[in-house]
Amino acid sequence: MSTVRSRHLHSFALVTSVTCLLCTGYGTANALAPVSALKTIEGVPGFGHVFLIIGENTTYDHVTQINAPYLMGTIQPRSAWLTEYYAATHWSQANYVALVSGQFTRCEQQDYGAACHQDVDNLFHQMDVARLSWTTWLESGSFRCDTGSGGTCTSDTACPLTGFYTTGNPAILFDNIEGPDGVWSATNPSQECLQNDIPAGDSSDPMRLFNEALASGNIANFNLILPNGCEDGEGNCAPINNRYTQFDAFLAREVPLIEASPAFGSDGVIIVVYDEDERAGGMAKKNGLGQGGHVVCAVLSPLAVPGFYDDTFYHYSVLRTLEDGFGLTPYLGHANVVTPINTIWRTDAH
Repeated sequence: MSTVRSRHLHSFALVTSVTCLLCTGYGTANALAPVSALKTIEGVPGFGHVFLIIGENTTYDHVTQINAPYLMGTIQPRSAWLTEYYAATHWSQANYVALVSGQFTRCEQQDYGAACHQDVDNLFHQMDVARLSWTTWLESGSFRCDTGSGGTCTSDTACPLTGFYTTGNPAILFDNIEGPDGVWSATNPSQECLQNDIPAGDSSDPMRLFNEALASGNIANFNLILPNGCEDGEGNCAPINNRYTQFDAFLAREVPLIEASPAFGSDGVIIVVYDEDERAGGMAKKNGLGQGGHVVCAVLSPLAVPGFYDDTFYHYSVLRTLEDGFGLTPYLGHANVVTPINTIWRTDAH
C-alpha cells in the first residue's frame, strides 16, 4: 500500500544566488550556500546534494532478495520505494537523456552515441543558470568529457569510457554543455564539460576520486553516478558473474559512503533507478510516457518517509522532482506534463 499524504502546491521561490568554485585537477565545484533553504515547491522540499545512481536493463520483478540483497534488504526498508515506476522508452541512451531533458530522439533510441547531440535545454544547463554545481562521475573512466571512445569491451573487465559510457553519458550530448560557446564539437569540448564530466577514479581504484570528494564534503549539488559496464548490471562479469548482483555490490559499497559524507546531512537525496527493463518479452507495452517498462526506483533521504508508494511515476517525474528540489524553471519537455514525486516527503521537511 502507498503512504499517502496530501499534496500542497506552493509558490515558486527564487533560487538563492550562490557562488560556484570551479574545480581544479579532478575536484568538483561545491555550492557555498545551502540549497535546502529554498521554499517547498509543489510539495517537494529543497534539496542539498543529490546522488542519482543508474543501473542498466532490469525489470522490476527480476530484482530479488537473492540477487540484490543490499537493494532489497537494506535500501528498500529505509527508502521511499516506488512500486509503479516506469522508464521512458528503449534503448538505454534515450532513457538517460529523458531523465535530464524530458525528451529523447529517434537517434538516441538507437544508441548512436555522440552522433545524437542536441541543441535542447537540460538539467545541467538549468543548474548552471541557477549557479548550482553538477558532476557526472564515470566509474573506470579514462577521459574527461569523452565523446569518441569505441564500443569494444570484454565481459570480464571493468569497461572504461566505452560502449555504454558514450551512449549513457548524457551531458556530452548537449550543445550548451559540451560545446564551446554552445557549438558542439567532436574535437574541442568546452572547459565546463572537461571539468564536470569526469572519471570517478583511476585504474587502481575506479571510484577513488568520487569517494575522496565524499569524504571531504566537497561534492556538487547534483551528482550523476554511472557505474562501469560491469557494475551497472549491463552484462555478467567475473568474479561475481551475475549482473544483478554486480550492481547491488556497487550500491552496497557506495551508498554507505554517500550517507556518511558531511555533504549528505539532513537534506541529501539518493535516487537509485534503472534506465529501462530487460525487454525479456520484447518491447514494453505501450504505456504513454512509460514505454521503457516497469523498473525499480528508490529514494533514500532523511527528507523522505520510508514505505511503499503506488502512485505512478516516470523518468520525467524524477526530472520534475529534481527541478523542484533545486528551484529550477521551466520544466523541461515531458516533465511539464507529469506530477513530481511529492507524496514521499516528511511533513516537517516542507
